[in-house]
Amino acid sequence: MIFFRKARRPQPPAEDKCVQFHAKTRQIDTYLIAALILCAAIPYINTLLNGFVYDDNRQVLDNPYLKSFHFLPQIFGKTVWSFVGMQGVSNYYRPMMTLGYAVCYHLFGPLAYGFHLVNVCLHVGVVLLVFAIAHRILGDRSMAFVAACLFAIHPIHTEAVAWVAAVTDLEVTFFYLLTFWLYLNVGRPKGGILPWAKLAAVVSFALTIFSKEQSLTFPLLAMIYEHFFRGDRADTTFWQKARRYSEFWLMDLAYVLFRVEHLGAFAPQIQLAQLGWYQCVLSAVALVGKYIEKLFWPAELCAYYVFHKGTSLLEPRVLVGIGAIAACAIIFALLFRRSRIAAFGLIWFFVTLAPVLDVRYLAGNVFAERYLYLPSVGFCWLAGWAGVELWRSLDGRQHFWRYMLAGASSIIALLLVVRVVTRNRDWRSDEALYNQTLEVSPTATNIRENLGVVAWNHGRIDEAEKEWTIALKLNPNSPITLTNLGLIYASRKQYQQAEHYFRAAILHKPDYTDPHLNLGSMEMDQGRLEEAELQLRAAVALSPLIPSCHNKLGKLYVKEGRLDEAARQFQQSVDAAPNFRGYDGLGDVYLKQQDLARAAEAYRAAVANNPYDSHAHFGLARIAQANGHRDTALKEYAQGFETDPNNQEAQSTVILLRAKDERKSP
Repeated sequence: MIFFRKARRPQPPAEDKCVQFHAKTRQIDTYLIAALILCAAIPYINTLLNGFVYDDNRQVLDNPYLKSFHFLPQIFGKTVWSFVGMQGVSNYYRPMMTLGYAVCYHLFGPLAYGFHLVNVCLHVGVVLLVFAIAHRILGDRSMAFVAACLFAIHPIHTEAVAWVAAVTDLEVTFFYLLTFWLYLNVGRPKGGILPWAKLAAVVSFALTIFSKEQSLTFPLLAMIYEHFFRGDRADTTFWQKARRYSEFWLMDLAYVLFRVEHLGAFAPQIQLAQLGWYQCVLSAVALVGKYIEKLFWPAELCAYYVFHKGTSLLEPRVLVGIGAIAACAIIFALLFRRSRIAAFGLIWFFVTLAPVLDVRYLAGNVFAERYLYLPSVGFCWLAGWAGVELWRSLDGRQHFWRYMLAGASSIIALLLVVRVVTRNRDWRSDEALYNQTLEVSPTATNIRENLGVVAWNHGRIDEAEKEWTIALKLNPNSPITLTNLGLIYASRKQYQQAEHYFRAAILHKPDYTDPHLNLGSMEMDQGRLEEAELQLRAAVALSPLIPSCHNKLGKLYVKEGRLDEAARQFQQSVDAAPNFRGYDGLGDVYLKQQDLARAAEAYRAAVANNPYDSHAHFGLARIAQANGHRDTALKEYAQGFETDPNNQEAQSTVILLRAKDERKSP
């Protein structure tokens, strides 16, 4: 009997199997990347409905550096607040932030949604880099995906993404990770270097160091990784390793020297000079504990945490910090034996967190959620590793425990997303943000000051006075609160009390522009022009790029008949930042000088800057009337009446024009 064996299907060559494997791998990566993009973007979609809040108003809307790229030397050569003059001296040097704002302003104008869209896109880019680097260093796609998902939806990141002014943390993290990814590609077998990757890493690091000071930690992190964690560390010499990161140290040095040259010092201001080193160390330990707590329990989030310095080792906050650091040290020691590369996540966390632990050089907001954006990358890598390891450890056991882990993880992920979405709405407006912040930190003086400003801008004078009075009790020497209370009394024509507050503000901070400007304006309204000029000239000297200072001094010169000097002030106003009030002032001066052509040009510039500027429309109407263009004059008057319908002078002129036409008609 003959038995026929079933013919086997021909097997594909080994090369085809390899191609199929890589094709399948690319397909999986594509799906994972798409999922990460959705995880990173969808929870933050509602930020596109938010407006400008907090520092956004001054950094974006009132910043002359954004209006023209001829301010690039100032953007890269001075601090962020330099445009406000002498009071802008600070440690806040963020060229990439201001440059990014300028690009956004030219793309979207003064519309907040564009700036928020850029923040969301940067967050998506960071999430993808977290995945790419974790996949590279951990060698496990699942761990990398879990880590990136956690980073995408962790609520501690809402401040960095939902607040326009926090874009600096997004930028430094994006370029820091990009530089690290390029750095990972620098190494070649036997200690070699890939030139294009090194050049790209250097360029990326240049963008990083101009984003934020945390970037200066990169050479240290790269050095630690090279000597203790890179896979070929046993096959390369010390000098071969050093060649891979030496340029970054040189760039750090160049950056420090650059800041010393252009800013006068790396950090011109010591914010809390009264703190000794012992107190600084205790405060730093307490801050570490608080940051770790927020990573594990991001429930109660706040835009401003009131700082309490550490004074004793026995303080609960300090003890918590000591316990947290000790626990991290133990975990690191255990991980270093079991999975050395997973332990690198803790190194990343502490190295990148270190710059924000020296409280003496930080601003009033010593603890901030956005400071965790870059350090939390290491935390998420470690969490991703731990989560997948736990899942795999349950293999072969009852499925019940895996179901429990999957269910608990899904519930936690859903809660994190919900917290992100609800937290985003706190940043929708100044009033919403300040009220929410004061619920958590009722003694945050500057937030209460800002809430008073919101009430003042909405005409709620009594409410503003209430908030500023509380703020003054919390900080009796605050020049901002003193100035604001001066505004309250000036609005009520209680000039003696107003002057008292303005002069007290000047006494506590002589280089603060606002009390000089407000006191000068009040004295001008009272007819005390000589005293007013002294204060207004001081305001101009302190803040030469603030248009309102020039405009107010220009109006004073017009009152005194000093038209040439007035024209110079208005011209300096529009040179600092095109604004319709400055152009209106120029038009008025030229009109008084009978220079109708230049007056018309100035008024047209005002209308281009603000189409609803009734003053400019009425000015153009008067010029058209003087030139015998009756129809044009009536048209300009009509446009002016849209926003100023009760202007008696304009109404009388229109009546006369129409009456003259009626007399001419048969």
